[in-house]
Formats: sequence, C-alpha cells, structure tokens
Amino acid sequence: MSDIPYSFSFETLGNSLDSFLSDVSSRAVSAMPRPEYVKTTVRNAVPRISGNFNVDLTETDDALIITCDLPGFTKEDVSVKLIDGRTVVIHTAVCTESLSAGVYHLRERRSASGKRIIRLPEEVTAEGAKAVFRHGVLELVLLKVQPDEGESIPVE
Repeated sequence: MSDIPYSFSFETLGNSLDSFLSDVSSRAVSAMPRPEYVKTTVRNAVPRISGNFNVDLTETDDALIITCDLPGFTKEDVSVKLIDGRTVVIHTAVCTESLSAGVYHLRERRSASGKRIIRLPEEVTAEGAKAVFRHGVLELVLLKVQPDEGESIPVE
C-alpha cells in the first residue's frame, strides 16, 4: 500500500474521455465507406411503403409487380399514379356502405379511403404499365427502365 493519497479530478477524467471518444469516432469514420454511399445503398436496398392497406412488392428481371388487397372497393374507387420513376401512389376513394334498417350490435366491416405511397427499388416507366383490378385485388405491373447502352459506331 502506498502512503501517497489517491488523487481524482473530474477535469482529468473528462479530458481522457473526450480524447478516447474522439479517437474512436475518427477510427470508425475512416473504416466506413463514404456516408452518402451508405445512405443511398440503405435507401435503395429496402423499398419504403407507407399507408393503410396490405401490399406485396415483387421483382422480376424486367418488371416490378405490386399486389394490393382492396376488399370492398370497385375499380372505379381505385386510382394509381406514378409520381416519378421511383414512387407510386395508390389511392382508394371512400366506399359508401348502405346501412341496414336494424341496430348494429357489432360492426367490424368498414370501408374507407386509403392511400399507399411506395418507394420502388428500381426506376420504372408508365409506358407499358398494366393495372388490373379483380376480386378486390389490384395487380400493378411496372416495366423497369432499361439502361441506355448507347449507339453503336462502326469501326473501319
């Protein structure tokens, strides 16, 4: 045991922690790819879907297929809009129900308007798009934009 009393200072501890955290932060940043690349990769890796009805998004080699469950709606109640090459909005109008003459004791079957905004993982075009509404299910097929491979120049 030492006869020298232990010396403690919050200032020394704070300086040591600041130095340590600064070192860890700079090492982490240098070990990672560029932050904008990470953000773009994550944003494009997982399509964002927001709204209030069930949607499936599948991909083939040349198209993206969106399937929506829209029970109780007719095709006149549904609109689909391609906002840009990567965002689709599906909107359903209010579906009015006829009320029966009796008193409801339980009412779970409701229809209302809905909207889904779907951020697509690939760029698509409205040209050649196909939307089919059958038996309360909307199927939307959007063709992917093919990359322009340029124009061939003959070599002499």
